[in-house]
Amino acid sequence: MKKTLVSLILGLTLSSAAYAETWKFASEEAKNDVQDIYAQKFAEVIKKESEGDIKVRIYYYGQLGTENDIVELASNGTIQFVSVGAGHIGSYIPEIQALSLPYLLNADEEAVHEVLTNSKSIYNGLSPKFEAVNLKLLSMMSEGDMVWGANKPIHTPADFENVKIRTFTSAIPTETYKVFGATPTPLSWGEVYGALQLGTVDGMVNPIYFIYNAKWHEVQDYLIFPGQQPYISTVSASSKWFNNLSSEKQTMVNKAITAADKAAFDYQVRINSENMVKIREESPDLKVIVLNEEERGEFIELSKSLHDTYFDLVANTYPESEQTAARQNAQDIVNNLGREIKAAAKNLE
Repeated sequence: MKKTLVSLILGLTLSSAAYAETWKFASEEAKNDVQDIYAQKFAEVIKKESEGDIKVRIYYYGQLGTENDIVELASNGTIQFVSVGAGHIGSYIPEIQALSLPYLLNADEEAVHEVLTNSKSIYNGLSPKFEAVNLKLLSMMSEGDMVWGANKPIHTPADFENVKIRTFTSAIPTETYKVFGATPTPLSWGEVYGALQLGTVDGMVNPIYFIYNAKWHEVQDYLIFPGQQPYISTVSASSKWFNNLSSEKQTMVNKAITAADKAAFDYQVRINSENMVKIREESPDLKVIVLNEEERGEFIELSKSLHDTYFDLVANTYPESEQTAARQNAQDIVNNLGREIKAAAKNLE
């Protein structure tokens, strides 16, 4: 194990030799996925602003390990940047799982984008939690609405009985599908196609663009749009490394983040639409269900209990003397996010 780690770090170091500086950016996704578009735009701006002195090298899913592995690499300073879904980073920062609560951020895409890039609840309330594990939260992005895949129609919680659904590895996504009546099965995304094909799991949940790129629609009979929530990714830097940058380089990073935010948002809107068309063309027998208001209402009602689950989860990660304050902070995060998303949606009317 030590030999493997030394080889990884040596390889990362040698790859930096050709430029004055090489910054390493690891993503949980593959080439041409939304996080890749984000990383590519980020790299493009950094190269331009540094007049070619700084290269951003992008690592894709599996090249440096799993989702949890690349978060750990950023936290310990081996790489400079990491992008992973909020559902994966929740093991490190329990408060971030507020963003995994269903039907909390289920507004217009532009309203969600506004909150994810400018929210005081996120950047004032959550940033210190990232700093505590040596991560600097730089931004968040939506990759499109989450869609359920299944091999039978799902309209109500009762339809989820005996359905094994692939979820992310942190607690709130897992508890969500328990509450909905399914059997949640956390898996890294590289394992999902085979698990669906073999029947190890019966369903999954992801944005349409990703379902198509991963070819999961090939091993599902139904796609269900529950109007539940977007898939939310985080972009972070290794905090100590970032804080030691010159003010000029920090400004450069922030400029690149702003450009990447827009590029990824525009791309996800387009690619989700285009890939839905491709799915319909390539899998004409696959059936698409959009839950109506009454059907969504059943899942919304069940979701309310998850707020207490989230508050307890956050509180229990702290010493007993700090649990009351931690629970109140978690409540504030949820309440403030709810207010911010409503205000953002109203401003777009």
